[in-house]
Amino acid sequence: MTALLIGTVAFVVSAEDPIAEPESKPLPQVALDDLLGLPSDYEVLVQRRAGATEAEWRERFAGARKQIEDAKQRLSKAEEELDEVSQVSSAWQVAPPGSSNPQNSPLSLRLRADVKSHRKSVESGARELRALEVEAELASVPHEWRQ
Repeated sequence: MTALLIGTVAFVVSAEDPIAEPESKPLPQVALDDLLGLPSDYEVLVQRRAGATEAEWRERFAGARKQIEDAKQRLSKAEEELDEVSQVSSAWQVAPPGSSNPQNSPLSLRLRADVKSHRKSVESGARELRALEVEAELASVPHEWRQ
C-alpha cells in the first residue's frame, strides 16, 4: 500500500486493488457538417441584431429621442427668456450706458448664445438619431424594436 499526499488531500493506493477502468462504449459516428452547425432542436432564447437585444435597441432609440426632446425644451426656455428680455426690459435696464439698443446688451448676447447652442444640440441629436436609424436598417432591426 502506498500513500500519496497531494496538496491537503491524501490518497491511498493499494497494489492489490487497481483502479477499475470504465467500460468503453463505441463512439457514435457524427458527420463533419453536423459538428459545424447548430443542432436541429436548438432554440434561440434571445434574438440579437448587430450584437444587441431588443431591449438594448429600444433603450438606444429612447435615449436618442430623449436627448432631442431635452434639447428642444432647453431651446424653448432660452427663446422665451430672450423674448421676455427684449419685450419687457427697458433699454436703460438691460443695455450698457450710452447704448440705445437693448439687443446688444450683455444679457441678450448670453441668451442668444444659449439659443444658438441649444439649436446645435437639437441638430446634433437629430443627426445621431438618423445615424442610429441607418445602423438599425443595416442590421435588419425590426421596426417594432425602434419605438
